[in-house]
Amino acid sequence: MRQILLWSGILCSSWFIIGFLYRFIGSDSVSKKYPPNYRRHTCSTKNSAVLPSTMHIDEELQTLLKMIAWPLPPARRTFEFSTNPMSCHYVLLLPRTTYTVGEKLEVLITARDHKSRPKTYGGDLFQAKLHSPKLKAGVSGSVIDHYNGTYTASFLLVWPGETLISVRLIHSSEAISILHEKRDSRPDKVFFHGYFELNGTREVMECNFDLPGRNVCEYPDPVSGEKWVCVRPKNLPCDSYREHSSGGNRNILSKEENVFLKMSLTDQVIPSKLRPLNVLPQNNLDNDTRGVCTPGLKNPDPSGFYFQDQWESRVCTNQHFNDPSNVTACLSGKVVYMFGDSTLRQWWECLVDFVPSLQKIDLHVTYHPGPLLATDAEHNYLVQWRAHQKPLRMQRTWIHELRYMASELDRLGDRKGTVIVITCWSHFLSYPIGMYVRRMRGLRGAVTRLLERSPETKVLIKSANTGYRFAHGSDWLSWQLETVMRAMFSKLPVTILDVWQMTSCHRLPEDIHPPNVIVKNEVDLMLSFICPR
Repeated sequence: MRQILLWSGILCSSWFIIGFLYRFIGSDSVSKKYPPNYRRHTCSTKNSAVLPSTMHIDEELQTLLKMIAWPLPPARRTFEFSTNPMSCHYVLLLPRTTYTVGEKLEVLITARDHKSRPKTYGGDLFQAKLHSPKLKAGVSGSVIDHYNGTYTASFLLVWPGETLISVRLIHSSEAISILHEKRDSRPDKVFFHGYFELNGTREVMECNFDLPGRNVCEYPDPVSGEKWVCVRPKNLPCDSYREHSSGGNRNILSKEENVFLKMSLTDQVIPSKLRPLNVLPQNNLDNDTRGVCTPGLKNPDPSGFYFQDQWESRVCTNQHFNDPSNVTACLSGKVVYMFGDSTLRQWWECLVDFVPSLQKIDLHVTYHPGPLLATDAEHNYLVQWRAHQKPLRMQRTWIHELRYMASELDRLGDRKGTVIVITCWSHFLSYPIGMYVRRMRGLRGAVTRLLERSPETKVLIKSANTGYRFAHGSDWLSWQLETVMRAMFSKLPVTILDVWQMTSCHRLPEDIHPPNVIVKNEVDLMLSFICPR
């Protein structure tokens, strides 16, 4: 029976996941760790595919598939049976007139469909938080799926005064089933342009991870083994590939499927008549038991909270770098390499804008894909940001400016004061999980080798942002990759910076590129680990 349950958890992802996993990843091992903030969802064998008895699944793959398993609807339903945020409701469990800081409270969420009928199965994605506009405070809640149409949201009370409850439906289970299927069956939903040029002749061709059935030029990476392909130009050789850029999005949803994912049903606040709670201060305040911000610390749930727009970490004693002199004192003598996407480029920009002595160096490149470099000669440090290798939805750039993060880390020696900051998730949302696992395996191996030869190097990994709102992206897809990333790096002495909660519980609307007040708090958390007290 135990083996049957294990296989059912693995098999709840569609046949397409299995196919792509074996096409794009190798073997390795990983510890069993699930990220904070969400309880793991499981699925029943009703959504399982049939696995050939000859197919071998390695231990890490088993673990990761179990972690990202999700309860899909028992059958394709019509729209009226899907979850309607305006019909859902929640009630406070064990209500009292007053509460005290340090206590927990729970609400019971009931999902209902468009006919106001209670749902009988789970799989909806709810996000919950406590907040106070007056106090500029917010903290994330933890949502548990009971798989019967009800959910429990749990909260830790962390500030005295007014506290409001907010619950949002990000996606119905029916919408998630569509995202799940399209992610695995249509990796071509997002495409890219390759620019070929030789002797004045130019051609623009479609490029991607794979283009089945088409005559292509292949570009394998000799270090990682990853492959990128472009449709073979009509008149130019493959080695005339010069530049890369975003191409576009294909509309792969039917008219019926579009209805489930329309914006009026996505990320919607559940109506409630609950009044603000009155939270009293704790009578006997314990001394702060948080330690210094060192590598390898686990993120509790919640990992922190906002109060007066400043993030107070529950991981460690974080600092607020409110003056540029505090930043320069921290970074003096250091070399900070940032590798990733535009959400990490915001950190580079935040530092440059905040510290007058940190000056940009014009590298004569297209700004958005970079690379970008800033130095502070007065305090002897530099900060560099470089975009990760394709897939990359950015402006036109030379292909030689795009590097695999693993390859870049392998080039680094044992340098005093080296800091590595990494993020990798948003540009992989539209692809089967296997592609992301392969990229993370290569990166994890490079980080392991770097720390072996340079144990004093600090490696920090920025988690995903919430608020993804584009045609083929969503917070559910982000959380799937977030789960994989945290699991794969769980045994290494690295720091996971939990900005997922920092972007989900702030008073301002969520945005994949959050406003500066959030970015500054994220940068301060990073600096707290670079320069712990």
